[in-house]
Amino acid sequence: MQKILICAPGQIASKLEEKLRHNFDVETELSPNNATNNSTICEIKAKVKKDWITICRFAHNENLKDILTMFTVNYELKARRKRTR
Repeated sequence: MQKILICAPGQIASKLEEKLRHNFDVETELSPNNATNNSTICEIKAKVKKDWITICRFAHNENLKDILTMFTVNYELKARRKRTR
């Protein structure tokens, strides 16, 4: 099972973990959600071969469906590229 790392505020991280844990070994790293500074950058990384690569970055207030679509597409592209090297 592939390992992924979700770096996001608690609520987003738990929702993403819920959706992705059936297909991936999920780890979470909680980042603070500053109410005054809405520029929290979140990301999902995956371990492809021996390297951790960033699959996608997103804002903390982005739609969950959009995040999952972006993750799925980028994961397939980057995993395929990494396997062919």
